[in-house]
Amino acid sequence: MTDIHEIKKKLKDLLPSDRYHHSLRVEQKALALAKKYRVSGEKTAIAALLHDCSRFMGREQMLEQALSWGLKPGPIERLEPKLLHAKLSAIIARCAFKITDRDILKAIERHTVGAGKMSRLDMIIYLADHIEADRDYKGVNKVRRLAAWNIDAAIVESTNSMIRHLIADGSPIFPEMIKTRNAHLPAGPLRREASRRA
Repeated sequence: MTDIHEIKKKLKDLLPSDRYHHSLRVEQKALALAKKYRVSGEKTAIAALLHDCSRFMGREQMLEQALSWGLKPGPIERLEPKLLHAKLSAIIARCAFKITDRDILKAIERHTVGAGKMSRLDMIIYLADHIEADRDYKGVNKVRRLAAWNIDAAIVESTNSMIRHLIADGSPIFPEMIKTRNAHLPAGPLRREASRRA
């Protein structure tokens, strides 16, 4: 059994203060979602705490580290190396924090742009990162309301918000983000009900 206290202690020494406290808020939100959607609290806590454990690096260092660890960044990741932090965090979780559980490592790796096929744990970490208490982007309260009753609808709404922001900013959209959105689109009546209840 992994010692959550030891993870927090090590993480506090590793990360800048604001990033460490963000990770604590993500853990809190993720545990609430895990309880609702019946996912292991221990796995959820570990993945949530370590999801950003590479964020002590700057953009250039992320790209350099990714290349040195044998990753093959694509054109968008080279343009915005911050997109590599999820993959780097999964590697650090495995190597520095000795996490071997594949479910946890996958959830960490997928928390930024998601994936076309996601486990419940993947979805919880992805969503908790986007709706933790200090997030204040336009539409976040709608995503929080959706998360309380339909995690798929919440993921779609959160991803929509990110895509709108990237378009407005003139930034490229990572292809996996489109796959995430499309994979979680509810069908027909459920889509209408999600819109009505939000």
